[in-house]
Amino acid sequence: MLKIANPDQIRKSPGQESSLRSTLHRLIGLFIICGIATLFYIQAEPVFGQEASQQELEKQLQELEAEINRFKETLKQTRGEKSSLEEELEYNEKNINVLLKKIQVMESEIHQGENKLSRLLVEQKELQLSKSEQQEYIAHQVRAAYKIGNQEYLKVLLNQEDPNQISRMLTYYDHFNRARADQVHAYSRTIDQLHNVLLLIESENEALEQGRNQLQLERSEVIKAQSENRKVIKALALQITAAGVELKKHTQDREQLEALIRKIQESILNLPTPADVVAFQSLKGQLILPVAGRISHRYGHKRNAGKLRWNGVIIDAPEGEPVAAVHYGRVVFSDWLRGFGLLLIINHGEGYMSLYGHNQVLYRETGDWVTAGETIAAVGSSGGQNQPGLYFEIRANGKTADPQRWCQARTKRAA
Repeated sequence: MLKIANPDQIRKSPGQESSLRSTLHRLIGLFIICGIATLFYIQAEPVFGQEASQQELEKQLQELEAEINRFKETLKQTRGEKSSLEEELEYNEKNINVLLKKIQVMESEIHQGENKLSRLLVEQKELQLSKSEQQEYIAHQVRAAYKIGNQEYLKVLLNQEDPNQISRMLTYYDHFNRARADQVHAYSRTIDQLHNVLLLIESENEALEQGRNQLQLERSEVIKAQSENRKVIKALALQITAAGVELKKHTQDREQLEALIRKIQESILNLPTPADVVAFQSLKGQLILPVAGRISHRYGHKRNAGKLRWNGVIIDAPEGEPVAAVHYGRVVFSDWLRGFGLLLIINHGEGYMSLYGHNQVLYRETGDWVTAGETIAAVGSSGGQNQPGLYFEIRANGKTADPQRWCQARTKRAA
């Protein structure tokens, strides 16, 4: 313990007084340093915590994707789960999904190219107009030079008698020559710019033509793949009917989906959701269905002679119609699943999920964040359906819920 002398002793001993001041100063400095360090720690801790939290979240998402991939491999290795026709169906529909996404990218690039070409054509028109104006101006200057005889400075000087007139003529002559030189330089720059723009237009036209030709080839591939897929669907339907296993197949398909949902629930149990997002539960009855269309199969209605019931709804909609997410969330599954085709599942937090099946294209991948109304897929007939439509489910803690109690009808189709 530090012993401090009493005031009388301090007054009597200058050396002790100096030592005491030094000690107090060191203590005060130590307290200040400790305070600053504590403050820095308090302020920095949330930042370090946020970084750690983000890293932990990404790690959980990677583990989720790996777990789902392992689960899908288990399904593939289960004997008797899929026939060769079903494997061909999966291959075709995944291939169509890839081709259509490629076409979408190409169409976007072509659109951007067309916009660029339009801007170049406008620039070309403006440069041509500028070129014409500059040509006219230069011609005017040439005519003016001709009128004054295109004379040199000395000749102009000798031909004048009045000194003031000489000064004015030289000044005019100097301005005239400088203006003519500037105009010639400007005209030369315009010619160069016009030449460059013409080269860019030519290059852009070539790129657009190549892009359109490639797009046509990709569309032909899609048509071919879709034609092959229809044959597979027809053969598969005949196979199922002949074997009399339709009920068994639907039961197995549902069991696979239930197993997938359980696996996802186990994997996302600790996945956090942003605190500032409106809770899914609070929006019951206010959400909007993913697509506009007639509901041909309702939740809970009988299926297959009453032995099974629908766990979701089928919304009839045109092929290619955009499918919108019903609420903010994170994609936890985006792949092909037997009986549901190209399926996308979104986790909305607090045990709520939404499922979108039979899609033609999936635009989002596992781990992607999506917002309400964002396009996540396109309506299709994948999974062996005879006509296009969206299968839509809502899950609350793994249990199915009536989507029509949660969502209002979408009154307008996507543009």
